[in-house]
Amino acid sequence: VIEAMKEAIDAFGAGSGGSRNIGGTNHYHVLLEKELAAFHGKEAALLFSSGYTANDGALSVLAGRMPGTIVYSDALNHASIIDGLRHSGAQKRIFRHNDVAHLEELIADDPADRPKLIVLESVYSMSGDIAPLAEIADIAKRYGASTFL
Repeated sequence: VIEAMKEAIDAFGAGSGGSRNIGGTNHYHVLLEKELAAFHGKEAALLFSSGYTANDGALSVLAGRMPGTIVYSDALNHASIIDGLRHSGAQKRIFRHNDVAHLEELIADDPADRPKLIVLESVYSMSGDIAPLAEIADIAKRYGASTFL
C-alpha cells in the first residue's frame, strides 16, 4: 500500500486537490472503477466524490430518465436526495416520515401503469431513525415499484 501510494504521489503529486469534477479523472479513478465493476460482476462502476453527489447524480438520472415516473419520498430524506429528485424533474409525492400506511395510501391513488420509485434512507442520517424496510419492500412489491435506499 505504501509503495502504491508513493507511485501515485510521484505520478500525480500530493495536496488538497479538489473533487473529480474540478481536478478531472485520472488513471487511478479508471482503475478503481474497473476493479469495482469486476468485483460486483457488472459492466461498469462510477465513483462519486461524496454521498451527497452520489444521491444527487443517481436520483436525477434514475427518476428523470424513466418517462412518467412518480417518486414517493420520505418527508425526512436528506437534502442530497431532495436535490436529486428536484433535478430529475419527476413527479414527487411526499409521505410522512416512516409512515407506511401513508405511503400505501399515496401509491394506491396513482395509476397502476405509471413507473414508481420509493426513495428513503435505511438509517436516517439526521435523526438516526430506522426505516421499516420490510413493510416498504412489501408495498413496493404489491404496486410494482422500485426502491432506492
